Amino acid sequence: MPVRTGLQRAGTALRPSCRDGEIPPRRTGPGMTQMNDPRLVCLGNLTIDDVVLPDGSERPGCTGGDALYACFAARLFEPRTEMVAPVGSDWPASTSLQIRTAGLSEAGLPPRDIPSLHNRVAYDADGGRIWTLFNGDDAFHTLSPTVADIPQSFLKAEIFLILAMTLEAQVDLVAGLKDRPGSLVALDMQEDYIRGNEQVLRNLIGRCDIFMPSADEAQQLLGHQDWDAAARTFADLGPQVVVLKLGGDGVLVHDRAADRMIRVPPFPGQVVDTTGAGDSFCGGFLAALLQDRGDLESAARAGAVAAAFAVSDYGADPMFKAEPGEARRRLQAWRDAP
Repeated sequence: MPVRTGLQRAGTALRPSCRDGEIPPRRTGPGMTQMNDPRLVCLGNLTIDDVVLPDGSERPGCTGGDALYACFAARLFEPRTEMVAPVGSDWPASTSLQIRTAGLSEAGLPPRDIPSLHNRVAYDADGGRIWTLFNGDDAFHTLSPTVADIPQSFLKAEIFLILAMTLEAQVDLVAGLKDRPGSLVALDMQEDYIRGNEQVLRNLIGRCDIFMPSADEAQQLLGHQDWDAAARTFADLGPQVVVLKLGGDGVLVHDRAADRMIRVPPFPGQVVDTTGAGDSFCGGFLAALLQDRGDLESAARAGAVAAAFAVSDYGADPMFKAEPGEARRRLQAWRDAP
């Protein structure tokens, strides 16, 4: 049986969902470049990635970034999703066209007068990755979104997903979005900034409605791997829902109000590249949650389906190719399986 929860801000009126829990198809096309009233907004980064495959072949100039993975994953289950992610002065026009063609608004891509975030990602035959970052921390912060970057029409969203970026940028976003009437704030993390900032992070987590750390991030913050205890510890700080992303062990979702633990395994399928898996899960989870805020289990399964698309090939290509109909089919077949 699906697990129910009361995840809703006081005074929030839910917008109509599709009947019988059906998830709406994504609307795309060159003529749909404006989504004036998104329900979900993903805030994060976009990157230019030079990918080196295990056979030595190279794919320069690939599009990546947590905002892209999360947004495209979310749009498999909720077409009224947008992203806010600053782009640099060298951002490729061809990529902007690709994003517009997918039905996203460029209003969420504010320009910055510095080069875009640029990485080199070299894969080995065992699935490992070596990242070379060509930008420093200052550039990473400059290319992280601010509240001022969010288009006015996006501020009506029901959920804001704050993805990994600099800690300062996340603190500012949470402060600026937390008290918007009828909106929920979901927080992902950046493990690189945890050490030495534990108390700042505890305070930050306490101001969010949904907290979505990875296993590594949870362990760094709490110093143990008792995931049930970790979920309750984080929930005691303030979030209504805690989602622990456990990699190959799936996810653990904790509903604070009901004190329930929900475990969902990964969606079965080939794992080629785990880049963007966590971001895609977050997007898919929150998009499905918008269809029924009481059904955390179905939301977790939708997140797992979205993540399975992300890991099925190298880089973000699978997210550009993923289709809502196929995502819905996979999700329904998984629900119906004995």
